[in-house]
Amino acid sequence: MPGSKSQMSLFNKMFSGGEKVTKKPSEEGEVEKLLQGEELLMEKKEHLKKKIDRELLYAKKNSRKNRRVALQALRRKKWYEKHLKYIDCAVKAMRSTHEHIDIVSKVNDLIRDITEEQDVTQHISDTLHTSVSFGVEFDEDELLAELERLEENLDASMFEKDRVEERVPSPQVLSTTSPSHPAKMEEDEVEDDLESLRRWANEPS
Repeated sequence: MPGSKSQMSLFNKMFSGGEKVTKKPSEEGEVEKLLQGEELLMEKKEHLKKKIDRELLYAKKNSRKNRRVALQALRRKKWYEKHLKYIDCAVKAMRSTHEHIDIVSKVNDLIRDITEEQDVTQHISDTLHTSVSFGVEFDEDELLAELERLEENLDASMFEKDRVEERVPSPQVLSTTSPSHPAKMEEDEVEDDLESLRRWANEPS
């Protein structure tokens, strides 16, 4: 699983013993690098959040008309969420270096590896879009349960919309039947008009 190996290598480099730094770096300069690295990771984090929201929306749109496509979108969403956790761990590690400057060099290696991994991440994303999970397996039952929740939310939204439409008063249609007395008067008027027309037609010209 290339994705998992690359992720594990990042944290192995950071938390393993590794080679000792022979030259102590400038604390001020390294802290500046950490701040820049943290900013970079936060940007990547926001980018992943947008992708997660986009895949969730795509799954909702296809939850009824194409369940297979909806499940693929949920798989991609799960993968992005998993990658997001790794970035959160990296950010926490960088923040801790302000108190433990002796691991600055390892954190810088982590930042560099994450930056270099950008192309790999894009490749994984493209692969996932072709419905290949790149060796990352997700619980099918969990995905189906999430899809069902999306469908239930969709049903609830449609039901609420119908209730709102029912509450909107419809235009009043004039009744074709009036009270008995006015109806009788109108009928008499029509008969009078017809009688007048008949008399007019029978009059000698």
